[in-house]
Amino acid sequence: MDNIRYREAFLVLDEDNTGAITVDDVHFLIRALGYTPTEQDLAKLDQEFAWNKQIDYFWFTEILSKLSCTKYTYGQIENAFFTFDKNRYGLINIEAFKTAMMTLGEPLLEKEMNEMMKDLPVDEDGFIEYESFCSQFRSSEKYQ
Repeated sequence: MDNIRYREAFLVLDEDNTGAITVDDVHFLIRALGYTPTEQDLAKLDQEFAWNKQIDYFWFTEILSKLSCTKYTYGQIENAFFTFDKNRYGLINIEAFKTAMMTLGEPLLEKEMNEMMKDLPVDEDGFIEYESFCSQFRSSEKYQ
């Protein structure tokens, strides 16, 4: 289903019917399709296609496949955070977060939890602050 949506969106931007769109159009289209690339992702894209300013549909789908793990909207990131911050104070207690991640749904192994924990922006009081969490999440290639 997404492939049809991607193809239709691509064709809308291919106004001259050449079968290709510009790198700038790709930047726009990636975001329009719900992906949240970092500036670093876009810079890599620019470097990769510096030799050719036009990208055809095949290359566009290749780009999306590399970004597929980053398809989160800001709303999804916010909802994930506020799942643990029921009072909406903008803070999550790291111990409560760790316990939930290791017991709810498909529990994480201790090794997986430790790997995730090292990347979380925890303050000196043992809390993750909303803005830091969102910023870290959006800029992390590993978790996007």
